[in-house]
Amino acid sequence: MFGATARVALPVTSTSYRALALALAALASACGNVSPDKAADGGDAAALTVEEGCTQEADAICSALSGCATFWVQLFYGDKTTCVSRLTFSCKNDQMVNGITRTPDEMAACAQAVKSSSCPDLVASKFPAACQVKPGTLMNGIGCGSDWQCQSTYCNTNGQTCGACGPRAAAGGTCTTDDGCMTGMVCASGHCVTPGVSGASCDPMKQPCRSDLYCTSASTCAPHVGAGASCADSASACDLFQGVACNPFNHVCETVAVAQGGAACGIVNRTLTLCVALDQCGGATLTQPGVCASPAGDGEACGESNSGHNCIAPATCVNGVCRLPSATNCQ
Repeated sequence: MFGATARVALPVTSTSYRALALALAALASACGNVSPDKAADGGDAAALTVEEGCTQEADAICSALSGCATFWVQLFYGDKTTCVSRLTFSCKNDQMVNGITRTPDEMAACAQAVKSSSCPDLVASKFPAACQVKPGTLMNGIGCGSDWQCQSTYCNTNGQTCGACGPRAAAGGTCTTDDGCMTGMVCASGHCVTPGVSGASCDPMKQPCRSDLYCTSASTCAPHVGAGASCADSASACDLFQGVACNPFNHVCETVAVAQGGAACGIVNRTLTLCVALDQCGGATLTQPGVCASPAGDGEACGESNSGHNCIAPATCVNGVCRLPSATNCQ
C-alpha cells in the first residue's frame, strides 16, 4: 500500500490530468443541451425549455462520466451532484448567446447516442456523429466564446475566456490545444496528430495514444491496467480514470482516494488520498495526514495569488481568477 512507502508521491501526471480535463470539456460541449425524454417522445411532447435541456444535458454527461471515470468525477467536482449543477449553470449561460443553431431534437439525439457509447470512447473524447458541434452563424474572425457559435465549429480562445471564430488545423498543422485540431485529433508537440489506437506505435510526446490507452516501454499503445497489476513497464499503465495509480516504490497499481476541502489527505488509512481539484494537502508529513484546502469559488483568486486553491471544473484559472467558460461574457 502507499502507506508503506517512504514518501508521499503524487501519481497524477500533468499529462493524465490534462487528458481528462479535455475529455470533460469535450463532453460538456459536444452533447449540446440534450433531451432524452421530452423531445424524443414525438410531436405531442411540449417544447423543451433551456432549463430542462441543460439539466438533462448535465445529468447525461455526469452519469456517463460517473460510470466511465468515477475517480475523475470525484477529483474534478467532488461528487455527481456538484458535476450536474456546475454543467447546468454553464450550459444555461451559453445557450443564450448569438450564433448557436442547434435544436432540441438534435440535443435529444446526442443524449441517446451518449447513453449507448462505450466507456473507452467517452474517456477518449470520441463522440458519435450526433454529438459533433453543429456549425453556427458567426464567420471566421468574429468574436466568440463557444465553438457552437462559429461556422467553422471552432472558437479560438487561446486559453482566455473569449476568442474569435477560425478554422481547425488539419493533420500536421500547428496547434496549442487539442480543440484547435480537426475532430479526432490531438495536439502533440505543437502539431495535430491522430492518437494511436490499441496496438499502434506511439511516442508520448510526438505520437500519443488515445487517452484511454497508454504508451508502453515498447512504444505500443495498450489498455490501462487495474489495481494489483504491475506498472513496472510504465507509471502510466495504471487506470487513473478509475482511481488506480502506480506506487513508485513497489511498481504495483494501487487505489487512490479523493477528499473534500477540510478533510484528511495524504496517506489516510494506508491509502494515498488527493484533494478535490488537486488542491493543496496542508500539513501532510511522511507519517501524518494533512488537511485539504477548499477549492476557489467562481470569481475568487486562484493560481499564484491563492496558491493551493484551484478552481472547480468547468471553471479555469484565467488571469488569477476562477472563470466559468461562459460565452455570454464575449458578446
